Amino acid sequence: MMSTETTTGERVRIGVSEVVLRTSWYDRLCGWYEEVLRQPPTLDLTPEANRGTDDPDLPTRMAFFDLPSEFPYTQRIAIFECLDVGSTERSSVGLHHIQLRFPQHESLFDAYRRLKPLGIVPAETDNHGIATSFYYRDPDYNRVELSALNFATIADVRGYTTTDRFRRKPEGEPIDVEELIRRHEAGEHYADMLTPSW
Repeated sequence: MMSTETTTGERVRIGVSEVVLRTSWYDRLCGWYEEVLRQPPTLDLTPEANRGTDDPDLPTRMAFFDLPSEFPYTQRIAIFECLDVGSTERSSVGLHHIQLRFPQHESLFDAYRRLKPLGIVPAETDNHGIATSFYYRDPDYNRVELSALNFATIADVRGYTTTDRFRRKPEGEPIDVEELIRRHEAGEHYADMLTPSW
């Protein structure tokens, strides 16, 4: 567990919450992790919206292995089947992205505002339904996701994963971070603005 300062100087705990692997050998890799972790996937799905996609960043199948953790800090290994993965060479398999979890929306958006003047800006910003996420590239071009959950309890998170809304569109929708910050400064709460509505 690591920490960082908000724009007000407050220390905020940040946890490594997810390591996501990309593969073309989905069943084989899932089976390997089932044996190693001694558990089946907590969630295994085929996103309806991604069927027939030719977008290499949209997984055609997704498995999540939840590990022991303390809410709101989650820990899991995820496996994504991606179309652009054609072999087991290191250039085409391996790390998809690393997810770092913030304890609430306010600290996530504070991190965005702290990093922006340094020239560190997200390449993609999304509301995934479960969580709000900002995707960055580190100097080696690894994809790093800064994220905060959209729900107050783990029961709410798990309940959302059983909905048709999640199974239909687990990737959620893009968001305009600057617009959300403006609305928040005008008095709206991030939690209300980021409740899934699609």
